[in-house]
Amino acid sequence: MIMRPLVLVWLLAATSLACLGDEPSSAPAPPNSAPAPLTSSERWHLYLRQSYLSPGAFFASAGPALGAQMNNEPPQWGQGMAGYSRRLADRFGRLTLQNSFEAAGAAALGHEVRYIRSQKKGFLPRAGYALAMGVMTYDRNGNLAPHYARLGGSVGAQFIGNLWMPDGYRNPGRALRGAGMEVGIRSFFNLFNEFGPELKRVFRK
Repeated sequence: MIMRPLVLVWLLAATSLACLGDEPSSAPAPPNSAPAPLTSSERWHLYLRQSYLSPGAFFASAGPALGAQMNNEPPQWGQGMAGYSRRLADRFGRLTLQNSFEAAGAAALGHEVRYIRSQKKGFLPRAGYALAMGVMTYDRNGNLAPHYARLGGSVGAQFIGNLWMPDGYRNPGRALRGAGMEVGIRSFFNLFNEFGPELKRVFRK
């Protein structure tokens, strides 16, 4: 029983460290000015990197799939490599759907999809900002706005993903819980993006 949380903590750390330096997934906010808006080509490059071409994209699917394997969820998929492969495909499909919906929605709204680091001072103000940015973003004028594309993308990906699940795993409540967990995880990873420069210096010593 002790190994499960240890393995999951290791996977969270590995995912976060793999994401560090995945520019332009995060960027500093220039003092007293709006971050430069992403071009269409930059948005496309960022979408490919976050969904397919970075270590973080692999760990974002492999970690939750391993957790589901350890909990035998859903039990209809069994254990072994066959069961894990189905769970990995499930997580990868949901991640791709979520990133696709978020990228398209943010482009239509002119919203930022990168994590913009805070200009605040001190750990608690910066940590609070990082967690809040799980559901907030910047619009094309540099003003904070609800991250509608992320919230809608999370809900849509979970509802669609539940269509390929076994009976008993397709109800709306499960989809909404899954969406809430995904948004919460992204808020948690914002802490690593916020304190990334400091973490890099520690791990390079």
